[in-house]
Amino acid sequence: MDKEPEKEIYTLLVVEDDPELCEFIASGLEEEGFKALRASNGKEALEMALNHLPDLVLTDIMMPVMSGIELCNELKSNMMTSHIPVIMLTAKNSVESQIEGLEIGADDYVTKPFHMALLELRIHNLLKQRSLLRKKFQHEFLQLDRSFSGQAEDRKFLEHAYKIVEEGCGDPDFRPEDFADALNLGMRSLQRKLKNAIDSTPMKFISEVRMAEAAKLLAGSDQTVTDIAFKVGCDDSSNFSKLFKQHFDMTPSQYRSMYR
Repeated sequence: MDKEPEKEIYTLLVVEDDPELCEFIASGLEEEGFKALRASNGKEALEMALNHLPDLVLTDIMMPVMSGIELCNELKSNMMTSHIPVIMLTAKNSVESQIEGLEIGADDYVTKPFHMALLELRIHNLLKQRSLLRKKFQHEFLQLDRSFSGQAEDRKFLEHAYKIVEEGCGDPDFRPEDFADALNLGMRSLQRKLKNAIDSTPMKFISEVRMAEAAKLLAGSDQTVTDIAFKVGCDDSSNFSKLFKQHFDMTPSQYRSMYR
């Protein structure tokens, strides 16, 4: 009997300066199967977000040290955290704060006092939207369309990552560690960012860029398949043909014929 696929456990960051309310929210989310991180102000939350790259941030607005508005602005303007959905908790009549939060990129807001069932529904909806966006990014990337839709910082990161791999893919020894170093990231941070952006891994991303560059050469030049394989860092032409077929569901020769 086949095993059911394991349910993905999402990590949420709860930011609230009231310890009792913070624990109430975090505990309630944990009861629903989420992993909940806790922070008491925006500065602490920003450090945790950069270290853990949570799947969603739930933050109060009025806090000491760094407000929720400032935190949201920092998260949305940072290439590494721009993909993270942010829900802001606001006072019932704070329309100005709600507008300000939405203007700087907050994805949703919930007014206090709130019902946990409503909050959980908002969280599930945002996580579902983010999952659909990842699939869209991945589809566009596999179709060699580098005009990615979505948030500007996400596009900037993916285009920068593509350029780095594009420049290094001719080296057969170019590895995920080299990719991470060129981006000035740790391996774990790169893995989390690619997972959240296009549901990929560093190794898979490198392979996809190599095949994308090979496809452009096949369609736009008269170089031999063997020469193209070497140009994109594959020193075994038969293995290159196998990888290419896995990506495009046709051989390099068939791909070239289709574009000629």
